[in-house]
Amino acid sequence: MRRVIPILALVFSSLACTVGVAPRGILTPPPTFAPLPTQTLSPSPTSPLSVTATSQPAFTPEATSTSAPTAAGGTPTTVPTPLGGGSGQIVFNSGKPGEEDIFVLAISSLAQPINLTNEIGSDVTPRWSPDGQRIVFVSNRDGDRDIYLMDADGGNLVNLTNNGVADDEPGWSPDGQFIVFSFDRDGANNRELYRMRLDGTDVVRLTNDLAQDQFPAYSPDGAQIAFASNRDGNLEIYVMRADGAQVQRLTEEPGTDTYPAWSRDGTELVFASDRDGQTFDLYRLTPGAAAVQNLTNNRAQDGSPVYSPDGALILFDSNRDGDYELYLLDPATSGVTRVTNNVINDTSPDWKP
Repeated sequence: MRRVIPILALVFSSLACTVGVAPRGILTPPPTFAPLPTQTLSPSPTSPLSVTATSQPAFTPEATSTSAPTAAGGTPTTVPTPLGGGSGQIVFNSGKPGEEDIFVLAISSLAQPINLTNEIGSDVTPRWSPDGQRIVFVSNRDGDRDIYLMDADGGNLVNLTNNGVADDEPGWSPDGQFIVFSFDRDGANNRELYRMRLDGTDVVRLTNDLAQDQFPAYSPDGAQIAFASNRDGNLEIYVMRADGAQVQRLTEEPGTDTYPAWSRDGTELVFASDRDGQTFDLYRLTPGAAAVQNLTNNRAQDGSPVYSPDGALILFDSNRDGDYELYLLDPATSGVTRVTNNVINDTSPDWKP
């Protein structure tokens, strides 16, 4: 059994960072994109699910330095990233590459995170169900990369795919009836999007092209699915009807655009991109509008963004303070606060509805 390293979530006042208009890892990176730490998934035997609460003594981290956003052409300045901020419950994966587990954290309290999985191998990319009662995630505990479903306390674990190929990047339909995911049954370089019911049946293929289609995300009304694809050369953001029809390209840049996530009202998409340099920052767009707004700008990798339930904050992961940790961004003020401070990587967060 791996030793669980405690993580502290502190609540302090948020400090503001300056942002300008100028201008991260992928769990299964396509050949041209690998900004996040590699999460190596190696086959492992099945072992009983263990649900444990971490109880190690808490530690008080010090605020560390990060690069603040600047206007186009400017030089980021070094400022401390404050700790704390936000409220509610989040789920994320934490651990060394190839040893990640799923944790739940109440970010408005001083409580230590709760370890929901404790398996040999990797459990990654957790996503809350719309009612907050279940969590879907990816694991290789049975040999290959499959999609699993469990209760929010880690119980009633079920392998939904179990098909001998890599299934990845699950997401929920707003009504909680379907899970959308990527699937490489046609080859490692031809990942397509599929939809299935919560028992793993009624699998429907949504895309069909010789490219990497990944990171699907239902719109809040369930009518559309945003995703990233390299069908036109490099990874860009696309949107399609929930049945896979009427695919529309939303971005067109020489860099990589990925990790699309809808705002709570469905009017905007936030995503990660390296369009303005060698690192990934967060951007925001309105489908149908030409303008794209830069939300972060620093010498680090920012990715996996997701809006808070009230739509006021964006939770994301970044290595701006060394290893990958979780952060909160206030788009209204550009203030960034650090949520976790750990000696190993914390990535792929999701906010409980």
